[in-house]
Amino acid sequence: MSAWLKLFSTQLSQHDSYWLRWRGDLAESAELRRAYSGLYGRFFARALLTHHLGLTRFLSLKRNGLVIPKSVRVDRQVTGDIPDWIAWDDQASRFVLCEAKGSLTSNDFLSAGGPKCAHDGKSQFERVKTFDGTTEIHPAKWVAATRWATDHRQVKPTTILWDPPSDYRPFSPKDADRHRGAMSRAWLASIAPGLGWHSAEDLLSKERGREAVVVMTKPGPVPPEMEWPAAEDLDEIDNLSDLGAFTQATHRFVASVTTPRISRRQQDNLTEANIYSDRTALEPRPQEKTGHEGAYLISLITRFGVRPIRTKEDFDLVQREQDRVRRLEEPAMLVGLPIGFDPQARDAGVQWMDEAGIVARNDLAIFDLRMIETERLESRLLS
Repeated sequence: MSAWLKLFSTQLSQHDSYWLRWRGDLAESAELRRAYSGLYGRFFARALLTHHLGLTRFLSLKRNGLVIPKSVRVDRQVTGDIPDWIAWDDQASRFVLCEAKGSLTSNDFLSAGGPKCAHDGKSQFERVKTFDGTTEIHPAKWVAATRWATDHRQVKPTTILWDPPSDYRPFSPKDADRHRGAMSRAWLASIAPGLGWHSAEDLLSKERGREAVVVMTKPGPVPPEMEWPAAEDLDEIDNLSDLGAFTQATHRFVASVTTPRISRRQQDNLTEANIYSDRTALEPRPQEKTGHEGAYLISLITRFGVRPIRTKEDFDLVQREQDRVRRLEEPAMLVGLPIGFDPQARDAGVQWMDEAGIVARNDLAIFDLRMIETERLESRLLS
């Protein structure tokens, strides 16, 4: 992870610290450019779909689809690429199929009808069907397509979020609870190995608290590069109404979004002509005034790889690594699942966010190891 973050940082523009702009064209060969574009496109797509729409519990559909125990299955119907993920929209209690697209050379992102890559994403949705038992259901469908900008390509980085219309038949409260819990358990199973466990049941067991780590941090100053306004004026874009089916949001380093407005509108019979700019989708989040303290099952991420932290010896390594990265000013992170995670709980977005870390309710948290203090929960209880 740290190696990828270093690669990412070295490819960012050295001249533009405002927009998301790359230093060069990502690579010399077309093959590597496509690979990097796809890699970064997937990361940014998930971040945008979460940030703008409040989607959670992303599960990869892999090559032929996915079966979620006690919930739905997604089946490939024809040959060809299928969507990247199925996710969960907790505000609408609905499944969502998601596809990431990225382009370095496209010049059709703001043209009438939208970019070709978004149309390609829409066609991928038609290659799968989703079933709850023997009943076909119709998830929402979102394409997140990004046009990259570079120092040499003087265009603005642009993201298109496209939701092709689909039938919306809400689940009963009982079925919504069933699917929410199943999605959470499937997601836990997918991240369990990275936290040093075998299954979702391991992560949910009462015994896990013995290996938890308490993370304590104080709010710090917001760095100048994060003090952006909540939205960018789009008045310079001509013929905004010609964008058709697309929700357009330019890339900005916005601190957070408290309540995603777009996802509140998904049930309002939107047509393909509805347009929402980022000024209607984003809300600023104030700087934190108080610190955060919580108990987590954690993994340490450094340039040497990912290390689950479970034993006292593992924790001693965290302490040594913290001293090292503070001395060398080298990035390192702790990623943790909170004790008390409830698969049935409704997600409520970001709970605490500061330069030292991001904490979301009932979700993974991430912390900068250089800016926090830690203590084993078992040691605290014994004292």
